[in-house]
Amino acid sequence: MKKTWRDIRIRVFGAGWWFYMILMIVFLVLVTLTGRSLSVERKRLFLLGLSILEYLILRIYKFNLKDIREDYNYFNELPCYLCNQSTILCVVGAYILNPVIMSHCVSVGTLGAFLALTMPDRYNRDQLLFSRQAFGFYGYHALLVITCLAFYTTGLYDPKPADAIWPMVITFVLACTAHLINLFLRKTGLNPIANYVFTYDPDNPVFAMLYKRFPVSLFYLLPILPVIGLLSLILFTIL
Repeated sequence: MKKTWRDIRIRVFGAGWWFYMILMIVFLVLVTLTGRSLSVERKRLFLLGLSILEYLILRIYKFNLKDIREDYNYFNELPCYLCNQSTILCVVGAYILNPVIMSHCVSVGTLGAFLALTMPDRYNRDQLLFSRQAFGFYGYHALLVITCLAFYTTGLYDPKPADAIWPMVITFVLACTAHLINLFLRKTGLNPIANYVFTYDPDNPVFAMLYKRFPVSLFYLLPILPVIGLLSLILFTIL
């Protein structure tokens, strides 16, 4: 039987994956062209609207998971994952135009979303191209890349090398906060496998390699912080 687009499953660097990547690039160009010509205040409102839309898509996706996953647990779908945190920070950053927050969005927000797209967890591998799970996961993370980069591409935020320290600091604070939430959810039994920001045994292959070498919850992530700082410095120097 001949396969149709509906039968395509998303595999990293496969046809289905590139479908979402091309859409992401096209929309990023459209957002950039639209935002570039606006005044600072209109750019702020434009990015704020885009950030709120992104958050609403995230919540709709999370709400729909209860009909998709048999192991659904509300306390495992709180907006505490790294990308979810970046989504909330996009809203805050666009609202108050704080350069510290925007530096995190442009660097860590973009990098985290792109890593999610290239290294999806086991729930999101091999999904059908037009399934709700695929739209939710790949569509949401693609929009996150667009929103985070749009702070720079629309001219709302002008990154400076000196800003590179802030993504590292914010990531550390968010990881510690997520770990406290994990501890609370595990101790209370609300979510015995709570693992926001992968502070425990991770599913992500990069984090798993670090955890194997230094199997201590939360602290195994420390080597990532200088990497974030270096990548942010390189990115902000280029931009």
